[in-house]
Amino acid sequence: MKRPPPPPSCHPLSNSDFERLKATRPRLWTSPKATCLTCLKQNGQTYRWYANGADGRRTDEIATYECICSDQWLMHLWLLNAGIPLNYQRLGWDDVKAVSPHVVDQVMAYALQAARAIASGRNLILWSKSPGTGKTLLLALLCKFLMANGFQVHFSQFNEIIDLFTSSWRDKDEKEQWTRRVRNVDVLAIDDWGKENKGRIEMVESMVDQIVRSRVADAAPTIATTNLTPQEIQEGYGVYAMSLLTEAADFIEVTGADYRPRRRELTTHEANLGLSRPIAVV
Repeated sequence: MKRPPPPPSCHPLSNSDFERLKATRPRLWTSPKATCLTCLKQNGQTYRWYANGADGRRTDEIATYECICSDQWLMHLWLLNAGIPLNYQRLGWDDVKAVSPHVVDQVMAYALQAARAIASGRNLILWSKSPGTGKTLLLALLCKFLMANGFQVHFSQFNEIIDLFTSSWRDKDEKEQWTRRVRNVDVLAIDDWGKENKGRIEMVESMVDQIVRSRVADAAPTIATTNLTPQEIQEGYGVYAMSLLTEAADFIEVTGADYRPRRRELTTHEANLGLSRPIAVV
């Protein structure tokens, strides 16, 4: 059995982006000829995973797939360059188990209206005071959906954006990275907004002000996850900047129980069955 090829929007990296990934990730998968993160170059370059039904959703039937290692490699680098980690590259909408269907429908509504939402600079904030409710998974899946539909996305934890911001003070190349990945990207996706070191608050407020002002002025949307309430977001990081962000934002409360213990059980079960999760965009 074969899986669908990468979407047309999936493209090889530029030499500079590839070299940057190699410099920052010593264990980077650099060639599909020698190794493969999916089939491990075993069993005739095949792997076992669940089959899809007629509706496209995953079934309980296990199938054997031919591994197109070059496709897996291309998608891996493309997603990784956008900031999406390997674990989330392997997850899909079928893995959104603990989130309320009402919440998933709201996120999918943003995705299905992406062209209009992005053109109008519509922001999206996924929030919950509880950990493990699926905020980051929804954010990563939304990013992959947008990328598959041709939008440029940068996905990053809030602390990583702070680090990139501070490094841009010293280095011209880093400043260019900051401008390209944070200020000018079609969609900026920020995970864990509000978990920064409180001792850096003045610098963080300055950074947030720059991001928000420039992106709102360009009608460029920001989507984010946070453990802060809408009121806490609006009152933090400088009231004026937050008013700019939130006046064009939809807030979605991601409710549900902590799914992480169940995720660990499923991962163990998949390993015991000898299954391999493929890298997938949608």
